[in-house]
Amino acid sequence: MKRIEEQTYYEILEISPTATLKEIQRAYERSKETFQSDSVAIYSLFSEEEIEKIQTAIEEAYRVLMEETLRKDYDRSYYQEHSEVKQEKPPELKAISREKKESLSFTELSIEMGEVTYRGKTMKQIRERMGVELKAISAETKISQRVLEWIEEETLEKLPSIVYLKGFLKGYAQFLNLDPQKVVSGYLQFISEKKKK
Repeated sequence: MKRIEEQTYYEILEISPTATLKEIQRAYERSKETFQSDSVAIYSLFSEEEIEKIQTAIEEAYRVLMEETLRKDYDRSYYQEHSEVKQEKPPELKAISREKKESLSFTELSIEMGEVTYRGKTMKQIRERMGVELKAISAETKISQRVLEWIEEETLEKLPSIVYLKGFLKGYAQFLNLDPQKVVSGYLQFISEKKKK
């Protein structure tokens, strides 16, 4: 598990980079409640100093992500720092250029699938037919590649809670120029049907 200093503001609040202000607010309240000094659940896990550090990080993450300008600056600087650290950024990892990405469209691919039901395996098939690597999606959306793999492989027991999953699905869909609402509702319907079995 990453130390609090190594986590992004999104990881600290356990939200997707595409989270709405309402989702950030809820995540902040939940985090604050979880890491109260008198919380029995965390008392045995962290020292007082660690709890203080976490509480400070939660406040800072909330302050930055709730303010539109600060959030944009943070996203921009984080992405630049992140890519400078990795420096090498191989060609397949370079985020697909805006023009190329905007020209990608599932509807232009002649996949004979009739009405598309968005579930993990379908999403993977669409992505592969578009010739897009998961690394590229992860680099641009800041969604962990592992989470993207779980979504595609339909590893339901490892997927994050529905709140976070919706954000990740939305980001994934937007990257591939798919209808985010259809992707989210299709995937959630798939999960619901799978749980009934």
